[in-house]
Amino acid sequence: MAPTRRRTPRARRSAPVVVAVALAWSAALAPSAHAATVWDGDAAQGTGVFGSVECAEPGSLVTAANPDGHGTIFRYTKPSGLIRCESRGLSVDGARYTFAADSTYWLGWESQLSTVSGDFVVWQWKSYPNADQNYPLIMTVKDGAVRLFHVGTDAAWNLIWSAPVAAGAWHRFALGVHTSASASSGWVELYFDGTAQTFTDGGTRFTGRTWDSANEPKWGAYDRDTPESDVVHRVDGLRMGTTHADVADD
Repeated sequence: MAPTRRRTPRARRSAPVVVAVALAWSAALAPSAHAATVWDGDAAQGTGVFGSVECAEPGSLVTAANPDGHGTIFRYTKPSGLIRCESRGLSVDGARYTFAADSTYWLGWESQLSTVSGDFVVWQWKSYPNADQNYPLIMTVKDGAVRLFHVGTDAAWNLIWSAPVAAGAWHRFALGVHTSASASSGWVELYFDGTAQTFTDGGTRFTGRTWDSANEPKWGAYDRDTPESDVVHRVDGLRMGTTHADVADD
């Protein structure tokens, strides 16, 4: 009778396979910083991140090294006698970005001003061409306060939020806009220095018409009435996404 062969046990591979699968799933599900960022406006890339620049001499929009830990920033210089120094729109993959109606956009940026006196614009959600709403949303600085207005089709400026600011201080903004030509469907939300803000109507979401044929964001400095203000506006951390998490600080 032939001797019984003893089978050599096979090496178990189940544990390594399970570990590998678990690691793969973990990597796939792990949140990445600003994973859905649509636009990265890092100043290290230069002014080409904007759709265009509206800043005649002797004004200037340049990138500059900032000595307070912010690295390379955008510096908008609007001297007295010049009405505006602004960037307009965004450039994504070398092409001007087209915003759309019935969509949600979040914009994030940091801002530092050389002065908080006078009355000037630092950000706009501007309509092109100028149709029923010149600027559905506009942010100004006046007498030590930053202020956000909603402007309706009647051109009336409705102050919906304000906060104190000081010259030389950095502040972080995260602003969400849902675009709609309907006064009941459009909305805006705002975070200031990382905190959700309450609007003058008592809510954290203001409802209103936010779309007019085509809109683009503008940053910089623009005198509302007369070009008297001498303003240097430094801007850093520009980016755009579709949720607040896309533009919030890590």
